[in-house]
Amino acid sequence: MKNIHAIGLVAASVAVTFAIEESRMSSLRQNAKTVATSAAPKPAATTSAASTDEPAAPVRTKSRAELNPAKTAAESESADESIAKTARKMWDNPAGKSMMNQGAKMAVAMMYEDFIDGLHLNKEEGDYFKNLLGKEITDQQELGMKMMSASPDERKTLAEEMKKRGADSEAEIKKFLNNDEDIKAFNDYKNHLPERQQLDGIRGAMTGGGVPMDATTEAKLVDAMYRARTDAKAPDLSGPGAMDELAKGNIVESYEKSWEAQQTALRNETSTFLNPAQQNALADYQKQMKEMQLMGLKMAEKMMSGKKDDGK
Repeated sequence: MKNIHAIGLVAASVAVTFAIEESRMSSLRQNAKTVATSAAPKPAATTSAASTDEPAAPVRTKSRAELNPAKTAAESESADESIAKTARKMWDNPAGKSMMNQGAKMAVAMMYEDFIDGLHLNKEEGDYFKNLLGKEITDQQELGMKMMSASPDERKTLAEEMKKRGADSEAEIKKFLNNDEDIKAFNDYKNHLPERQQLDGIRGAMTGGGVPMDATTEAKLVDAMYRARTDAKAPDLSGPGAMDELAKGNIVESYEKSWEAQQTALRNETSTFLNPAQQNALADYQKQMKEMQLMGLKMAEKMMSGKKDDGK
C-alpha cells in the first residue's frame, strides 16, 4: 500500500496539506536559487605581470547576513496569511475545486486500494464505492477551506457539520456493502489507516537497516501501533476528528502530551516480537514522523490562531 504520510502528515485537512506543500515548494525554489548562484562561474584570478598595475579589488564591507536580512515577524506572518488566503480561495475556484476532487480520487486509491481489491467488485460497483469514499474526503476539503477564515465559534459549527456529513457517508457505505462481515472489515480497516499509512516507510527503514520484517511481524506491528495510539487517547488527526481537534485549539500541546505515552506503550509491546535493531529502526522512523507532523500542526495552529470570535 502506498504511503501518503509524506504528503500531508496530518490527514486533518487539505488546507493544512496545501500550506505545508506550498511552504516546501517555496523552500525548494529558494534552495535552487542558492545553488544556481553558488554554481555560477566566477572570474578567474589574473596572473599576468600587468595585473600588478591594476588597482586592488574593493574590500567587501557588508556581511552576507546584512545583505540578506532575516525576515521580520511581521513579514513571516504576512507569508502565512498569504498561504491561508490562497487556500481559502481554492475551493471557490472551479479549477482549484477540480484539482481537489482529483486529489480526493488519488487519496481513495492510496488509502483503500487493498480493501477495495479484496471485495472483488465489478467496475461499476468499484467506481460507485470509490465515489462514496471520495465524498468524505471532499467534504473535509471544503470545510477545511472554510475553516481557514472562520472564527473559533464558526469552526466548532463546521466541525459539527463535518460529523453530520461523516455520519451520512457512513450510512451510505453500510447500505452499499450490505453485509455485516464486510462492514466490520471496512470499519477495522479504516480505524487502522493511520498505522497502515506508515507501513511503507517503516518497511523502508527496516530494510535499509538490514532488519526487514515478515508479513506476520508487520501485522503484529500495525495492531500494536493502533493500540498504543488509541490507549494513549492521542488526538484524532484523520477524518472528521481532526476538524474537531483543530476547533478545540491547543492541538500541538495535546499531540506532544500523548506522544511519550504512545511510545512507552509501543516499546513495551513490540519488545515481544521485534529484535533490538528493529526496535531502534522503528523509533528513529517515528521520531522523523513526529517532527513532520508537528511542523504541519504548528502551521495549521498558527494560521488559525489570529481569528477572533467576531471574525476579525
